[in-house]
Amino acid sequence: MKKSKLIGLSVLSLASVGVLAACGNSSSAQKNIQFSIPTDVASLDTTLLTDQYSYDVAGNVEEGATRVNSKGDAALALAKSIDVSKDGLTYTITLRDGLKWSNGDKLTAKDFVYAWQRAVDPKTGSEYAYLMGAVKGANDIMASKAAVNTLGIKVDSDTQFTVTLAQPTPYFKFLLSEPVYYPLDQKVVEKYGKQFGTTSAKMVYDGPFMFTSKNGWTGTNKKFSIYKNPNYYDKSAVKSDEIDFQVISNANTGAQLYKQKKLDFTLLPTTDLINANKNVKGFTVFKQARTDYIEYNQSGKNASSTDAQKALANQDIREALNLATNRKEVVQTALPDSTPATSFTPVGMSKTASGEDFATYAKQDYTYDAAKAKTLWEKGLKETGLTKVTLSFEAAGDLAPSAATANYLQTSYEKALPGLTINLKLVPFQQRLKDAQNGTFDMILSGWGGDYAEPSTFLQLFTTGQAYNDGKFSSKAYDKAFTEATTTPDVLNPTKVDEHYKAAEIALYQGSYINPVDFQANPALMNPNIKGLEFHSTGLAYDLKTAYLK
Repeated sequence: MKKSKLIGLSVLSLASVGVLAACGNSSSAQKNIQFSIPTDVASLDTTLLTDQYSYDVAGNVEEGATRVNSKGDAALALAKSIDVSKDGLTYTITLRDGLKWSNGDKLTAKDFVYAWQRAVDPKTGSEYAYLMGAVKGANDIMASKAAVNTLGIKVDSDTQFTVTLAQPTPYFKFLLSEPVYYPLDQKVVEKYGKQFGTTSAKMVYDGPFMFTSKNGWTGTNKKFSIYKNPNYYDKSAVKSDEIDFQVISNANTGAQLYKQKKLDFTLLPTTDLINANKNVKGFTVFKQARTDYIEYNQSGKNASSTDAQKALANQDIREALNLATNRKEVVQTALPDSTPATSFTPVGMSKTASGEDFATYAKQDYTYDAAKAKTLWEKGLKETGLTKVTLSFEAAGDLAPSAATANYLQTSYEKALPGLTINLKLVPFQQRLKDAQNGTFDMILSGWGGDYAEPSTFLQLFTTGQAYNDGKFSSKAYDKAFTEATTTPDVLNPTKVDEHYKAAEIALYQGSYINPVDFQANPALMNPNIKGLEFHSTGLAYDLKTAYLK
């Protein structure tokens, strides 16, 4: 496990949340919602899962103290009440009476303490443990400087626990809705050990839905179903008895199944599919708070060659690659309805203290300039003693937008930068995640979706030593800006927080540490007879709790 560092967090500005409750007159061909995702589920272990598609499933069968509702608020869920001290440092969380896991076990405050301690324990290897950095003692535990039982959470009774924060975190209730904060049934986790969450049978559930022995997830199968959880405290609000999932990596197949009324939801990730289906009933575009970006391996390790290491350690070469990125054409070619990135933090996610979109406020000059790119490229080659260089460029080959983006950039980079050869490496999405985590790449096309509606959900990724800083760069200016945005006294001054976050964006741009490509949109086909499905631009994208077919 790569050590995570998080000194603190800051002030929340809520992103917009759309409630999808479209009406239609046509009848559906099947009783249950048929929902598709484009790639395999990696895990149901909420401490360990990292990708959006696993979250889309797990977030509907699991739940925490809070759950983001249709208005975008962190509403009470397993918690009956949450009391916050005047100084913002102490949260007393009282659970609902009679909570149960799907196997009938009582769900108590001890389940939260166990889960949180497991998450921050370095032995667990949770990549999302950094979100626990708001809790007192978490950072020292993650750095192996303290025992897990020093974490700032303690049981008061079966139905109450107290959390002490490292410093005021105004959006802590939103963090409580994140998977890494969910409770766990210790008995079940210890029964299955490392196999916990690797199949639906090796789990228990506390959310609106649950897996059963019927049509379960085996870890590799492409079709599975979730069922209404009879032990869920709010089961009367759950509108569907069963929802069926299919993993459909071929988007053309998904579109055809939708038209045949064998699917109710499928993504449209290619230009051709979007153009061919814009007039199909149910065409819609979901605007996620998500950025696609290129990471450069600056660790000095695991690159494809010594020359590649030398090249990507050079700022002029990285800047040349950034300048040679024609984001407008990338979007037109591979990512319709998305927009060219102008910062790392995406548009539509949060607002500044003055009400301005943060991405507009923090906009940087990520422009396409082939002539300047060539000049800096040649300068960088001279500085490194190279006359030519070969770089590998990895992307998820089973995600059509990623593959199309990588193919386009391979050609355009080689054309714009003399002496550059790009070896394209298209791998399955799950392999891309592993290679990014292990740092075994030269350049890699990554993506990040916001976990909550505040810039730190993006900007905390690149502090020195952070687990998701895959390129392993270190910037004093960046670290300083993020620290000042997320620690007292400025954490309680929204205007100052905005200024510091903008300084972090400036540091990213000036160092050419990463290469933001686009702010992602997800065109899709969705049966107009689906009502009650909630789309969130951050966190759980598709909340099916109240979804049903009319």
